[in-house]
Amino acid sequence: MFYALFFPVLAALVLFLLFWSKKKGEGARDRIVKIFTVSFVVLSLLNVFLPDVFAGAHKQDALDTMSGNELHAVLRWLNTVSFTVLPIAVFQKNKYFEKIASWFCLPVALLNVACYFQYIEYYTAVSHTGLRTVTLFSQETKDFFLDETFRAIFFGLLCLCQLTALILLTCRNRTRLTLQKGEIKNLIPILLGLIYISLPIFVPQHLFGITEGLKMLHFSPVHLTWLVSIPLLAVVLYFGFRNKSYEVRYLLVLALAWALMMQFTQMFTASSELNIMKLPLQLCNLGSYFALFMLLKKSENLFHFTLIVNVVGAVIAFLVLDITPAVSQLSYLWTVHFVVEHTKVFLIPILCLALRIFKPIDMKLLKNTTIGFSIYYVGIFLLGTVSNGLYRLFEGEPFQSFFYCNHLYMFDKDIARGLVGFTDPLFDNWVIRFGSFEIYPLVQALVYVVFLAICLGVCLLIYALTKKQRQDAKNQTVGERT
Repeated sequence: MFYALFFPVLAALVLFLLFWSKKKGEGARDRIVKIFTVSFVVLSLLNVFLPDVFAGAHKQDALDTMSGNELHAVLRWLNTVSFTVLPIAVFQKNKYFEKIASWFCLPVALLNVACYFQYIEYYTAVSHTGLRTVTLFSQETKDFFLDETFRAIFFGLLCLCQLTALILLTCRNRTRLTLQKGEIKNLIPILLGLIYISLPIFVPQHLFGITEGLKMLHFSPVHLTWLVSIPLLAVVLYFGFRNKSYEVRYLLVLALAWALMMQFTQMFTASSELNIMKLPLQLCNLGSYFALFMLLKKSENLFHFTLIVNVVGAVIAFLVLDITPAVSQLSYLWTVHFVVEHTKVFLIPILCLALRIFKPIDMKLLKNTTIGFSIYYVGIFLLGTVSNGLYRLFEGEPFQSFFYCNHLYMFDKDIARGLVGFTDPLFDNWVIRFGSFEIYPLVQALVYVVFLAICLGVCLLIYALTKKQRQDAKNQTVGERT
């Protein structure tokens, strides 16, 4: 099925020849490059759900079978930069992102096509990854996800969209692609920064293995170093970008958000089972998508939600450190996932606030936080009650585990006990049953009240700390009117 790549390469070449001429088809080219860019983003996300033994290997014996493929890991890393760069280059039309797309992402994408056989080998290897872990699917469906013809066509379409978007973007900017002397000193740090923030969560263990050295244990030196580095990173980025133009500040957080969405989604390939619990509905998981949506829509309401609810959830995760000692090696896939996701879910809204991406907050923050968390809580309460009821109803069935979930840690007594020791009586003595469906009113009300109280307290704190921002904005408005 190597010939499946012939069509995308040929189509990209035809489009290149068609649109290279100076003025021909400029409007059509812009529309086409946007369509192919959106298609590339969608297919890239869908591809994460398909089986991929390379991205889903998180045991030492599996890694041993792939030893010597460090260059392939680096290629995947470099190719992931396109996911962040292309949408910004095409829709925001920033000159640095445009040049990185043409001079860096395009050559890497061509090299990616040349490594077809490596990709197909990992895509079609028998593995319990991606959609093959969904217990509701039949064996025939699971086997289809490994079919070489299907994976070759899908990979070909992905390459087609990526190459076409990059080539048409290059054609559109052909008169502006010359690297000016003054631009190079800015271009190199931007490129290195994009490579750094685009790191796939599975790459470190392919490069360094699963070592027994540095471990992310609760309040260990590694954990404390991470806790200290987060505010330091926020401070460095703030002072580095506070005096830049709004476009530069906006693109900083936008690039972080694009990279975060891909990095979080990569978790689905590595999950031992895709089920209701793996839906991106934990607060920080939800924040991995909300961060991008709020920036693309420039939604003030969504910004308030991520700034308070998601940031509070991330801080709790920092302190609780929900990583088991058995899988706490610093280069381990799940440890990298935990660190990357929670760091960015915290950083992006905080940087949006500090760098004035949105207008200064007002007391609507309290209303939006209360309404937003209440809507979220009701949705989680209903989903958890119904799905766990089905879990008990289908006891003994092979697909039973698909329905288990424990969002906000308020549906499972054993896990709650591990976090807060006094919860057993609240689960045992305060329970309402409707057949297989159970409600724990005291536990669940306590979760709502305590978390919302923390969020509202943080609202008042942030409101007090941003008084100068509001005053500066008011003075600026008065100055413009006069």
